[in-house]
Amino acid sequence: MNAEEAVEALAEALSAVQLKPLPVAPTQSADLLIDVDGRVLTIEVKHYSLIDVPRAMQLLQGAASPGPLDAEILVLIGDRIVEGARALLREAGQSWFDLRGHLFLRTPGVRIDVATERFSDPVAKPAALTGRVALATAVDLLLNPSSSLAIRETARRIGAAPSTVSQAVKALRDEGLVDDRNRVDTHELFWETSRRWRPQWVPVERYPHPDDALRNPALRLGFDDPHDVGWALSGDVAAAHLGAPVALRTDAPIDLYVPTSRAHRLAVSLLEENRTLAAPAARLAVPPVAAACEERVDVAGWRNEHWFLARTIFIALDLAGDPGRGAEILSDWQPTGGGHRVW
Repeated sequence: MNAEEAVEALAEALSAVQLKPLPVAPTQSADLLIDVDGRVLTIEVKHYSLIDVPRAMQLLQGAASPGPLDAEILVLIGDRIVEGARALLREAGQSWFDLRGHLFLRTPGVRIDVATERFSDPVAKPAALTGRVALATAVDLLLNPSSSLAIRETARRIGAAPSTVSQAVKALRDEGLVDDRNRVDTHELFWETSRRWRPQWVPVERYPHPDDALRNPALRLGFDDPHDVGWALSGDVAAAHLGAPVALRTDAPIDLYVPTSRAHRLAVSLLEENRTLAAPAARLAVPPVAAACEERVDVAGWRNEHWFLARTIFIALDLAGDPGRGAEILSDWQPTGGGHRVW
């Protein structure tokens, strides 16, 4: 989005919160004018593709003098403003507008801090998360938020070449998701990762009872030890097990991650793909990252079967993919049974 489009987006966001912009005459140098209880305020806009913490600090140092306009409100607009930068700007009383959908406006007599319509492209793929290794690297950083970033250790865990992981980390750094001290902005990284987390779920007709044909070793169920690679329960059912505020029907289908494409094809063949509009018995998918089927969580199962759960981060990524309710559920979820809250 260019600067002119950013100003238009801000005008729309202001209108949505009952601060309708006024016409700007050709002789006026303001970017926008707004009427606040009969008082006309001038707005100057500065637009950036990314506002990370270092840039926010730099901008705050010069924010006291907005420039020759002498505008009453300086609004920093970013295609993306990372969480740490948001906090710094908010604390300083500096107005900002994240085009992904949040407006903070502060001036004498006015304080607005609200979610807005999203104006940046929600389907654009961030360059930092392009490719399998990049996505696996991001997930590994989310799984290990308290450890310092170590390229070789991350490469070992995800089974990739250190040079490839190094390139992925550089891209994350360029996006402001990792700083120059290798500290990870886990909140922003989670939501960026969620935009690339798109498992291909296949609904099946029959419920996957593990005591029948599913005992085929090729399916790699992994029932004996949660530390082995095996099927992992995710989705709403798993989230409810770990305390997420999810309303479940008694006949809710279960979502299961299957370790390999071969095992997935065999399971779909045995359980018969559901090609109708009727509710499926279950949904199966190969996870976007292999780690979803590793180091599973051993808790009480569902419908008397003892399925091991995927780790919290994968369940959260599944919830985040629901545009209607995912963010709301995640905001109220403090996971039980272990797991880091990074969203």
